[in-house]
Amino acid sequence: MKLIKFFTVAGIIMLLATSSIMGGSVSTEVSQRIIEKGQSVTVTVKAIGKDIAFSSLDRIGSYPISAPHINQAIEAKYINGKFSSLQKKSMQFTFFPEHNITIPTFTVTVDGKTMQTKPVAIQVVSAAKHPNNSNHFHLEMIASRIKVYVGESFALQVLFYEPRNSQVAQAQYVPPKFDGFFVKADQKEQLKQDTYGATHVFNYILTPQKEGNLTIQAPQIKLGIQTFGGARDPWGLFNNDLRWQLLRAHSKSIAVRPLPVSADLVGSFTLDAKVDRQSASVNKPVNYTLTIDGKGSLDDIEDPKFDLDDVTVYSNDAQVISEVRNGEVVSRWEKKYTFISDHNFTIPAIKQTIFDPKKSKTEVHTTQAWAIQILGGSSPQKKTHLSPPLSPSHSKHSPAAQTIPASTAQQAAISKQENSRSLLEDTAYYAKQAQHKISFPWWSLLVAFILGGVVMRAGQIIYAKIKTRQSPIHRRSKYTIDEALDILYPHTNNSLEIEAMVRELYQAKQDPNIKIDHERLGKIIEQVTER
Repeated sequence: MKLIKFFTVAGIIMLLATSSIMGGSVSTEVSQRIIEKGQSVTVTVKAIGKDIAFSSLDRIGSYPISAPHINQAIEAKYINGKFSSLQKKSMQFTFFPEHNITIPTFTVTVDGKTMQTKPVAIQVVSAAKHPNNSNHFHLEMIASRIKVYVGESFALQVLFYEPRNSQVAQAQYVPPKFDGFFVKADQKEQLKQDTYGATHVFNYILTPQKEGNLTIQAPQIKLGIQTFGGARDPWGLFNNDLRWQLLRAHSKSIAVRPLPVSADLVGSFTLDAKVDRQSASVNKPVNYTLTIDGKGSLDDIEDPKFDLDDVTVYSNDAQVISEVRNGEVVSRWEKKYTFISDHNFTIPAIKQTIFDPKKSKTEVHTTQAWAIQILGGSSPQKKTHLSPPLSPSHSKHSPAAQTIPASTAQQAAISKQENSRSLLEDTAYYAKQAQHKISFPWWSLLVAFILGGVVMRAGQIIYAKIKTRQSPIHRRSKYTIDEALDILYPHTNNSLEIEAMVRELYQAKQDPNIKIDHERLGKIIEQVTER
């Protein structure tokens, strides 16, 4: 009798549950009801039925939401000999409230019926000012300046605080968006740890490229936090129950003012130029280094270019180092050049106009000009035009303008007459030539022709043997940079390939990390020396 009563009650409960499910249900769930500013709330609207439709949604109050994600599943049941199927459907989205807010009711159509969820209240509290609050995550963005000039660099930091023993299994960082800025990001994050937790620091150096109120869009970080609420295997290895939490910092508005004057650089800088020697032999390199140091960014400046007559100039890429010290951007820019010439020349001074935002003052900085002496070199080549010969009627040294003694004049006239006599009119000349004519037999021409052919063939054989017998310089498989430059530099203008190799050699001489293809170098040297 007790068994009959038990099964009757159980059947009634099951029927009531089934009827409630078949009739459809809706509900709203939130990831957390109390949050700190900057934390997100994940909202999930659930419904059960055969045909489910959610109303469209783009914001909660004044706060925009992420694109809603729809999940659905079909559950089949066989109860009391009857087969039935139900659809479980959910709509999930995220938003970032900054003040207390009540999530309103949502309208859901289930099997043709309009149903509504219950409202949910969310409380927003101020973010912890000190990391001793070990129970909360925190994401913040800090700018060293919020009012700058165009071209004036400033530092930006994104700080993510992770409490101790937080059990973060996954983290996905989305950096800020910098529209209107030149950006240099530190490739490595900094990690600062203490007894309360860890702070992850992401550093950026920003340089505004245009004036106006520019907005830095907020960074985000998505955290997968291990809850240890799911079933585990005996070793505890395969529990993947994660609770996802999304954090977002506040956006930053930067007021960018136009420069009051035109300037090459914005900041506080010094310029320096130096050479490794002021005298060199013909076609020997003179190395020149230009350096800019100071406060501000130097990442996007244009490299100075030198165009000197009959002077070959090579240069490597500029080396730029920028870092943040005590909230200020400190930079060093350095570029090396190599000058080669066969005559004296001067490396001109470099002039830069620098606007210092702190002093609101413009200064002109100029480097030293360097006069380079080439020992044994020629004077700088100048384009000249040959003067036409002077006409006798115009020259003060012409014979018509001189007084000549009679005897001397007579001798000069005779000499002039003999020198001006044409060979075509001198019959005596031809008579003398006829006396020296020697007749040759016809067969001598044939013999001379045969001997000429033999000599030519012998010359070709000898030349081929000399060519195949390479000199020590040809047999070598590897050259030092200086040896290769001594051989190739005089032929720099002969071909683009030689010019490119000479450039590579000078770059390798300045930077040991640059490797030279010695097989290609050997072939080029062989081609040059065979010419």
